[in-house]
Amino acid sequence: MSLKPEQLIQHCEIIIGSRRIKNKIVVLCEGEGGIWDTEGRPSPQSYSKMQQMPDANFYKACVPKLWSQYRPEFFNCGDRKDVLDTYFTLSKLHDENKDNSYLSLEKLFAIVDVDLQTQNITKEYSYSFSDTEAIFCDLLYKLR
Repeated sequence: MSLKPEQLIQHCEIIIGSRRIKNKIVVLCEGEGGIWDTEGRPSPQSYSKMQQMPDANFYKACVPKLWSQYRPEFFNCGDRKDVLDTYFTLSKLHDENKDNSYLSLEKLFAIVDVDLQTQNITKEYSYSFSDTEAIFCDLLYKLR
């Protein structure tokens, strides 16, 4: 189930306003246990609990312990569409109000699974790729 527009905005405003992302890499990932699956009302404290949920916890565990001060902040965002929508909404909200944002756009990343189905990226985001398959193909080509 995808986030409703008002949930998406609230989700992004909480991330942008979180002091723990200041000067850090922010990684948005897929995974059950997105913010709307947690108990109670969304809050900065409930967001810190997201780091213990399956996908975010897995990615966090992949970062060497010696790099603890450079460890990214991971956020489970639900399904693939929610991750992409969160990425673009965070970018937009940050651009609209940089003074109230702890986010560094050059340190914002989204990790999505390359599934059998392609996820389109709507034209409203004016992104250089039309879908997840185009991103994957571009990365694969550059790696060769």
